[in-house]
Amino acid sequence: MKSINVTWQWTVPNVLSLVRIALIPVFALLYLNSNAHPALLWWAFAVVVVSGLTDLFDGWIARRFNQISEAGKLLDPLADKLTQLTVVICLATQFHELVWLMALCLLKEAAQVIGGLLLLRRGDEVRGSQWFGKICTFVFYSAMAAIVLFDDMPSAVRIGLVVLVGVLMLITFFGYLSTYIGARKALPDKE
Repeated sequence: MKSINVTWQWTVPNVLSLVRIALIPVFALLYLNSNAHPALLWWAFAVVVVSGLTDLFDGWIARRFNQISEAGKLLDPLADKLTQLTVVICLATQFHELVWLMALCLLKEAAQVIGGLLLLRRGDEVRGSQWFGKICTFVFYSAMAAIVLFDDMPSAVRIGLVVLVGVLMLITFFGYLSTYIGARKALPDKE
């Protein structure tokens, strides 16, 4: 069985992805303690904003200064997935409408990670995110921010946002599944 061989490179985009991963427990601690200390909610929101900005900048820097790396192509989506999962799990502790979205998010991300690892083990290159994944990520964070910032919104509106994000996650899942199937068919058969 072939192992995954990706060389680490210390580039600004890779460091920014590491910063995003390091911000995940900071967000979780701030958010989960915000019931006892409401001001922490704003700090948790600020952490997600900083995480989002580093996500924007790492991609721009990688393309602009030719710092695209195989490690970065793995690390960036991993940071995205871990951040999204943490956000939806934390929010589901307060907003029970998000529990099914949390389950869908877990299944989608697990399937994408497994599919990507299978392709890498068969010798395929690391693939970057697709446009539909970027749209889903933007809508996800916008909806989660609205739910947190307007926690007194009517339940029907919150459910509508959750359904919108869920539908986009399914579209994204099937888009990546199609990409995976096409890539898998293009690879030579391994015994």
